[in-house]
Amino acid sequence: MTFAFICDNFFQKRVAADLVSGEIPNHNIITITADDILQSGKLPDNISGVIIERGTWQKNFSMFRYFGMLPLFENKNIAFVAMPDMEFKGRYGMKGREFIISPSINAEEASAQLSRLTELTPPTFTHHKSRAIA
Repeated sequence: MTFAFICDNFFQKRVAADLVSGEIPNHNIITITADDILQSGKLPDNISGVIIERGTWQKNFSMFRYFGMLPLFENKNIAFVAMPDMEFKGRYGMKGREFIISPSINAEEASAQLSRLTELTPPTFTHHKSRAIA
């Protein structure tokens, strides 16, 4: 299974090294920044899901919304790397159903969590402001 891990350089120090380096057993992790997504206008092809560091999501949610990129995320299984009690911008319709991964997770636990993520059905959530503003 291949996952896109979205984490800006500033926030990488908060996340376990296994996620950042992509060394998770049975899973391929492609680490990209939010700027890469904003510049290309798309997520990598053939990914099973998206892992997003919470600070990166909070910082870039408005930009994704402004440029009409929220639909890229709405039909993917998303896991947030955060502490369980955190709030998330733009995910109120999913409140309580977020898939949370601890920032200090080890490689074996991450493999089990990502396997569980792939078993979930993709969300049907649509943000009410997912169309481009421009």
